[in-house]
Amino acid sequence: MHPLRRSVPLLVRSSILGSVLVSSALGNHGPGTSGGGSSTASGETLRAGGFDLSLRTDITQYETFTRSEAAQRAIQNGDFDAIDRTFVESLSLAYGVTDDLQVGAQIGWYRGTNFVAAEDDGMGGTDVATADPSGATDLWLQGKYRFLLGPAGHLAAIAGVKLPTGKDDVHLSDGTPLEASSQPGSGAVDFQLGLAYSRYLTKRTTFDASGVYTRRGEHDDFRVGDRLDLGTAVAYRLTEDVRSFPNWSVSGELLLVWIGQDDDAGTRNGNSGGTTVYLAPGLRGRLDPHVAVSLAPAIPVYQDLDGDQPETRGKIAFTISFAF
Repeated sequence: MHPLRRSVPLLVRSSILGSVLVSSALGNHGPGTSGGGSSTASGETLRAGGFDLSLRTDITQYETFTRSEAAQRAIQNGDFDAIDRTFVESLSLAYGVTDDLQVGAQIGWYRGTNFVAAEDDGMGGTDVATADPSGATDLWLQGKYRFLLGPAGHLAAIAGVKLPTGKDDVHLSDGTPLEASSQPGSGAVDFQLGLAYSRYLTKRTTFDASGVYTRRGEHDDFRVGDRLDLGTAVAYRLTEDVRSFPNWSVSGELLLVWIGQDDDAGTRNGNSGGTTVYLAPGLRGRLDPHVAVSLAPAIPVYQDLDGDQPETRGKIAFTISFAF
């Protein structure tokens, strides 16, 4: 039986994860599928000697299917998988090595609700199994180097590597192991490269744009599809004096995520991969010079998924960050 291989994107904005950490793009329907809102990376870096500690909660709601509905889809298409909701709690820490170089790490906990996998048994019926997968996610080590700073703005290069430290042995109710795209950890080493740009449009308005490509590694002859995250964001500070607290700002983002198809021992999974575009408004408050909170829903406005896959209904992220 094939566990869920679905192209639902996760994006994480620098201001939320470690102030300037980039999204940890992991599995297709595991931790790497939950996120949204405040997801465009910033071209700015932490000051030398500065730390940023962030705790982020991501909840994603999907199109729901009962066991009988999943079985019917499997009869029509050979196999079908779905999940109702995913939850990811992420902890990240970033450090400014110099004013232009920052490094960081991110790890978390993933939980999925009502995962159902159905497969045509070849005799007019279906095999159906369920799970509520949960466990620690893989560890991302990330860095950002700002190589351009001036009146035109900030431009930085982003790089990261994911180490297979997460749980990758979750099983369905019939004893079948979930594949890497549905596990809390993929079991593979992944790499990430990208660029991020930021500038002021006015004294109270900022613009950010970023692009990050994630190259997935292989584990047990299975490779989750590669991933491309593109984002643009405009933010406006509502509080006139940046030095007064609390200090509130609003933002709007347009986010595009492409995910390639999974590869199982050289065979592509036609029910994985695709492109999703999100519209993501956000609210951020700096409570004092050291503490900030943010709330960011993300609404899918375009979904072009390969094969037969459930769609994303929406997602929301809440973050609290501590700078010191």
